[in-house]
Amino acid sequence: MLAKPPVAQRAFEWKPAGWRQEMHDLPDVLQVLEKLPPQVDRGIVRETVMAELEGGRILPAFVSAMVWGHGDSGYGPVRVRWALTGVKSGAHDAPVRGDVAGIIGTAAELVRTEGPVEGFRYMSNAGRIKHLASAFFTKWLYFASALASADDPNAAPILDKQVRAWLKAHADLSLDISRTREYERYVDILTKWGDPFGRTPVQVEKAIFGLKTGRD
Repeated sequence: MLAKPPVAQRAFEWKPAGWRQEMHDLPDVLQVLEKLPPQVDRGIVRETVMAELEGGRILPAFVSAMVWGHGDSGYGPVRVRWALTGVKSGAHDAPVRGDVAGIIGTAAELVRTEGPVEGFRYMSNAGRIKHLASAFFTKWLYFASALASADDPNAAPILDKQVRAWLKAHADLSLDISRTREYERYVDILTKWGDPFGRTPVQVEKAIFGLKTGRD
């Protein structure tokens, strides 16, 4: 599969109503949600995240990435609200944590300046956000570090349950997706697999996701 020319992942239709409901007290986030088209893909969301980060609007950038990250599951808005407030019960009316934007912004800076592994290490330790597991914070790290393009060679590849399951079933590779050393191992493997074909780690990750889900 890596020998074939890379293709962009297909766009999907997202469900804005739930996101508007859960982000009701964040006017800058609501504003960017209104700008997102009915269908989004990596490229569209990447452009949105880059523009918001450039303008210093961290939470709108983060929520945009999570819109893509949760897809059309329907539960994304509530779970992102949990992460922003730090609580599950009563999260809709609870205030957003005062430190969460700073943590997310620091993660973006680290992944850009020190690379994917250090970004992961931070979000697993000093920058840990309750209710934001690695399957989703690697989606944030990806969008924050895909500076040149959606396939940027320096971007942090996503490591979620879909990718993990394929690696275990087809490559006899078991990874603990919560541990930094395992993420470093993952990045190294994607790099080695992609190099002979001139593919970036992110392109290899996308290929694995397509094989697991049937979605390119």
